Amino acid sequence: MTLKDRLQPRRAKEQKLKKHKDLLVESVRAHLLPAFIQRGFAVGPRVDQGPTDRKSADTFPFGLLRRARPDGGVDLVEIQFSTYQRAAFRINACTVPKEGMMTLGGHRTAEELHAGGLHDHFETHARPWLRPGLRALGLEPLGEWFSLRLWRLRSPKEADYDRLALQVASLVPEIELALSEGKLGPHMRKIVIPTGRQSVG
Repeated sequence: MTLKDRLQPRRAKEQKLKKHKDLLVESVRAHLLPAFIQRGFAVGPRVDQGPTDRKSADTFPFGLLRRARPDGGVDLVEIQFSTYQRAAFRINACTVPKEGMMTLGGHRTAEELHAGGLHDHFETHARPWLRPGLRALGLEPLGEWFSLRLWRLRSPKEADYDRLALQVASLVPEIELALSEGKLGPHMRKIVIPTGRQSVG
């Protein structure tokens, strides 16, 4: 068996995964992005962060969403898609004070932060009913991605991804509450990164 023959099933699987991820990205663009734009967020220009590996390509297709705060600070939101073309995503959000914030890379202003560079941020969790059990087992990050199952006999269709994006759009008020008051709804958790280690609240 040649290398080409061995790679063919893998490429077919990758193409199938890419098709589902593309459908999800379009559903998020059509239904979730407008929910943030209605609340005053604007899609910022994409920042070239240099070469990316195959695993993380297209992780942040919409870059950072920005919204000015009355106190001179900025609210930032990023929609992070899973790696390896998996059709799954989560939302990360943070408030950056007017004077900027400390990150693992040093002090940064809101303008200097880019998608994938949020620190001390809020993060969505897709399955809050699993969190107590996962936390007890030390596995809480599991279940955090919004996704649909790929069944052997029935693959999700465009309408299924639209429903998922609309469901997540209904959670935007929870994200808003976390940004404005620091209150965590059932689908939200706080990620704090002190001195190079990640902790969850």
